[in-house]
Amino acid sequence: MDGLARMNIKDVLSDPVLFCSRLTIVDKRGRPVKLRLRSEQIQIIEAMAAGDDTLICKARQIGSTTAVAAYFFWRWFTAPDAQTYVSLSHKLASSKHILDIQRRFYNSLPRALHRPLSVDNTTTMTLADTGATLMAHSAEGKGGLRSFTATGLHISEYAFTPNADELKATAIAALNGGQLCIESTANHWGDPLHREIELWDAAMVDWNFLFFPWTDHVEYTEDPPDDFEHDPDRDMTRGQQFWMTKMMGKLGEVKFRREYPLSVDDAYAQTDGAWIEAALLKDIQVVKLETEGGQLAKLDHNDRYAIGVDCGAGTGGDYSALVVVSAMSGHVVDIRRSNRHTPTEWAEVVADASRRWKDAKVLTESNGTWGGVIITELKHVGVSLWKDAEGKDWITNASSKPKMLEHLKDTLLRCSIPVLDSWTIGELRAFKVDDRGNPFCPRNGIHHGDTVIALALALQCIQKVSVPNRPYLPEWIIHKRINAARGRGAMKEMRRY
Repeated sequence: MDGLARMNIKDVLSDPVLFCSRLTIVDKRGRPVKLRLRSEQIQIIEAMAAGDDTLICKARQIGSTTAVAAYFFWRWFTAPDAQTYVSLSHKLASSKHILDIQRRFYNSLPRALHRPLSVDNTTTMTLADTGATLMAHSAEGKGGLRSFTATGLHISEYAFTPNADELKATAIAALNGGQLCIESTANHWGDPLHREIELWDAAMVDWNFLFFPWTDHVEYTEDPPDDFEHDPDRDMTRGQQFWMTKMMGKLGEVKFRREYPLSVDDAYAQTDGAWIEAALLKDIQVVKLETEGGQLAKLDHNDRYAIGVDCGAGTGGDYSALVVVSAMSGHVVDIRRSNRHTPTEWAEVVADASRRWKDAKVLTESNGTWGGVIITELKHVGVSLWKDAEGKDWITNASSKPKMLEHLKDTLLRCSIPVLDSWTIGELRAFKVDDRGNPFCPRNGIHHGDTVIALALALQCIQKVSVPNRPYLPEWIIHKRINAARGRGAMKEMRRY
């Protein structure tokens, strides 16, 4: 390690940034060089040194995998006892690659720091004196990670992992309170990394989330020719703009934005097979609400309203959702959702919403698992319910579902819904189209499309709601006018002529 003669070894061993910056890696030309930590790598190491579980979304080739491997190598090398640090992936080859990086760290240590290994093979390195272990493992390995407890665990390129839920569950079970780091570039909307980001954004999981745009990476620039036209409105240098233009020419704009994003939204701007393209939603004002939803507009007494309802079991899985739509404007004015209310309790929430929104008409499907419960409860308390021309309740089937979703899509394309909450936007983005052209919401994400279905039902319901011709007058004005009219009548009776 450079400078060890001039520095106290204990100072280096106690500081992960100082320690990691003295490790050796192989550069792109295959030459051994010192790990010169970039600003992104220092941020990663410092964040992990704080002890939090860390989730990283980043551009290609910023060295995040190397940084995490170096941090856990430092933890392993300085561990006072038999701690275990694991590189975990779906395929063992990927994990072995990370362990190879760490073995190179070990082999290049100065002689003064070399310590013998009791185990050294393609999947394990164990220090003889402390018993601390570095390990490469895969979710496919026999027995998983059940045979031991990991102190720290690293999952790389998580967005590309099949059976990601199983991999994460394996990791959490093995950690038992230890430190987890997941890092990856983006793959597609709704991928495993994106689901974790959405869970974090909804405050449903506790991550230390780090995002690194490509413009933070000093190597992503190139001297442009004199005739290159630089856009001064872009927050980047001429060299960065020229490099971006060249890379877009090689990869295409969509792939470039995914692999070299400027923001998380940029990384997940589009996905193959999307039901609605992201560009079609860009004009919608996105409001940040709690997961449970909230009110988007004030009550207008001259207006009338309709409510669409989707109901879940209330056991923590699918959400029950209701969406209130204005008959006058067609805008969404209220959104509510819960995955903890039972169907009977959700019926009470719907009834209360109907009363608050001027006895709004309600549409819920009658053939769902819980739709009949909702309809029965709402009938009992006198809520106005949607009926078809034959007086029957709504039935969602292979014919009506595509039609109501197509009507919703057409409404969005006409920009008739100017405001939605971020959760509903996420659900819309999660919808895909199957091989037969039918829209569906995949079940492998946090969004199951419940609010989208409620919104589509609300738009069906609003077609049977009419707006009164006479303007609304508050009760006190009506009573005042009645009393005034009565007074004028009494005066008329007193006249002699």
